[in-house]
Amino acid sequence: MPTSRAVLVLGMHRSGTSAIARGLAALGVYLGDEFLEAQPENPTGYWEDKGIVDLNERILKSLGLQWDSVSVIERSALDQWRIRALRRDAVRYCRRNLAKRPLWGFKDPRTMRLLPFWQPVLRACDARESYVVAIRSPRSVAASLFARQRMSDEAAFQLWLAYTIPFLGDLIGKPTVVVDYDLLIAQPHAQLERIGARLRLPPPDAREVERFAAEFLDERLRHTVFSPAETLGEGETARLASDTYRQLHQAASDGVDPHTGSFWQRWEDLLERYTALKR
Repeated sequence: MPTSRAVLVLGMHRSGTSAIARGLAALGVYLGDEFLEAQPENPTGYWEDKGIVDLNERILKSLGLQWDSVSVIERSALDQWRIRALRRDAVRYCRRNLAKRPLWGFKDPRTMRLLPFWQPVLRACDARESYVVAIRSPRSVAASLFARQRMSDEAAFQLWLAYTIPFLGDLIGKPTVVVDYDLLIAQPHAQLERIGARLRLPPPDAREVERFAAEFLDERLRHTVFSPAETLGEGETARLASDTYRQLHQAASDGVDPHTGSFWQRWEDLLERYTALKR
């Protein structure tokens, strides 16, 4: 039987993963105590455990990739002997620093690209898996990446798809909730209550929830808001990113249940389009 519960935040960079991680902390999820320092583009902090980030960067380096690489990561590549050695390191790290708590988790956007690496780690830690999938309009993500490093829309959409599509199907049958960053900003109390209910988390400290809603979230730090109905462009990359975001936004707004077969049948169609796009 699992001895702890792990809640992982999955999502593309610049998609509100930091805000959602801070919300999970308000809900009582232990995220570690040694975080990356805040930066000008994220002044309220990343809420990323340094050890987890280091592990993910070592995995990507072993694959010859960086955080902004759009190359497809094959499952077989995540079972190479070098990666298996890193998996043992990850198990030791989580057991020593996180999994001693009954309710723990972590956030690093790279985790979504490396999910087949991390799920066996959670099982080796005797942890029951749960996931929060953070989403934000690809146009907002692209605008943020352009402001930070002059990344083009096409490159940003390709990167958003590389993070979002390939391994989301690994969540089938797992406790999962999809959270849209814009909805979290607009309805912080309701969205935290929704996360707690969907993942069946213990009742939180009401003061921590209020502190998160009143003091942590700052709408002035969000510079763009786009509707899911807006098109991203005419190219196949833009169309696929638009359709994918709409599907996930429906789950985030409770228009569709991500635990149903119909949701995953539609996701298979998106995955097939992505596979064809990458050929």
